[in-house]
Amino acid sequence: MAAIQGAWKAVVGERIAAVTEVVDEREGVLTIECSSAVWAQELELMGPRIMARLKAEIGDSAPEKMRFRAGSGG
Repeated sequence: MAAIQGAWKAVVGERIAAVTEVVDEREGVLTIECSSAVWAQELELMGPRIMARLKAEIGDSAPEKMRFRAGSGG
């Protein structure tokens, strides 16, 4: 997960990195907490593109799937 956290900003850009946080990785599923439900929904739609960038950035360390959820404040 450290590799993902380190690469996250480069993968998604500053704007998205500012409203997201990599919070968990279990059984090949990466969980990203978003500042709001709107962001979680938008990023879910962008998931395949983000996953492709993440795999290009970190290779075999990349998870199989991503899950976006709204944070407790959103």
